[in-house]
Amino acid sequence: MGEKSLFIAIILVAVLVFVGVLLLLFKSKNKNQEPQKKNTKSPKADEDVTFNQLLGIISNPKSTKNELFGALKIFTDQFSIPPKNNGQLPDLAKSYLKFILIMASHKNADAKLIAFMSNEIKKKNPEYAREIEIYEEEGRLRRKRQYQSSPF
Repeated sequence: MGEKSLFIAIILVAVLVFVGVLLLLFKSKNKNQEPQKKNTKSPKADEDVTFNQLLGIISNPKSTKNELFGALKIFTDQFSIPPKNNGQLPDLAKSYLKFILIMASHKNADAKLIAFMSNEIKKKNPEYAREIEIYEEEGRLRRKRQYQSSPF
């Protein structure tokens, strides 16, 4: 009789653990479906966003990594660098390359964010791969100089 009671107790514990796991999964699924808090600082991807708004976000030294990523995602989804004119950069292209420079030099941009930026923008604008690398590297150097000149 002792072995039978032990067997029933083990099955009961296993059922309770299974039910607990199911409840946790259900709870986390519902949590993911709840509407997220609105972030008033960065625009949403489905809104009509101007390039200047994106520049404002990435130029702000207080922008978080998430805000930078949001601005970058909108940039890569909605903007393309205009084609070169006989090998010359149009003025708008220079502005878009400035975006890369500012993003790469931002104190809250890390290697993952910069790599993502580089890959996505190069994928969409292959004729600018060389310029993208140059502006990205200049941004990294600026960020490095900021850390070196910091009193901390």
